Amino acid sequence: FSIASHELRTPLTAIRGNTSLIKQYYGDAIKGNKDLEEMIDDIYSSSVRLIEIVNDFLSMSRLEQGKMEFKFENFDIGELVKKNIAEIKNIAKEKNLAINLDSVTKVPQVHADKNRLSEVLLNLLGNAIKYSEKGTIGVKIMGEDGFIKVLVSDTGRGIPQGQRNLLFRKFQQAGESLLTRDTTKGTGLGLYISRLMIEKMGGSIQLQSSSIENGSVFSFTVPLAKKEN
Repeated sequence: FSIASHELRTPLTAIRGNTSLIKQYYGDAIKGNKDLEEMIDDIYSSSVRLIEIVNDFLSMSRLEQGKMEFKFENFDIGELVKKNIAEIKNIAKEKNLAINLDSVTKVPQVHADKNRLSEVLLNLLGNAIKYSEKGTIGVKIMGEDGFIKVLVSDTGRGIPQGQRNLLFRKFQQAGESLLTRDTTKGTGLGLYISRLMIEKMGGSIQLQSSSIENGSVFSFTVPLAKKEN
């Protein structure tokens, strides 16, 4: 599975790169042909999506085999959260969604892998934006018995009670029907990968609460940095 994913990524990257070059250097030549423009745009967006799927497969494979490396360090999680919000706020703005950060004034440092934690947070923020059509995405940072807890809330459609047991499982998405997969374009791996990463860093991740048509709140914890003697 891992080998196949590696083999797929190379030609997909070439397709994405060449399509980008066509758009960049031959944009004026194809501008008058609406059908051709749409085909080029579709090839590019599809290649980007496929690369994302392949990367998810590779991450899943490495995590399950215990081959993903984690670089643990002490760092300010508040600054990381602010950076991630800045990275994704334009995507939220496209849907007229605001992202609000609520945190304590002085956030203690955590001990984790900064890049992996960033992946988890961006996944939760991306899901919150994906499933919300109006309102606000909220992010809250708080302390909790030797851990820092980060909560990400949305104002989306909520998760039906009977579907919540599918969360954090491989190739599963919570929704009212299997047709949900067609509208969200998800692999069903994001939360599964996030769970494995958070557990490798000594924390936990969960659905904090959810209400139909009123949104959901997801949270994760990571250990506080140990005080040096």
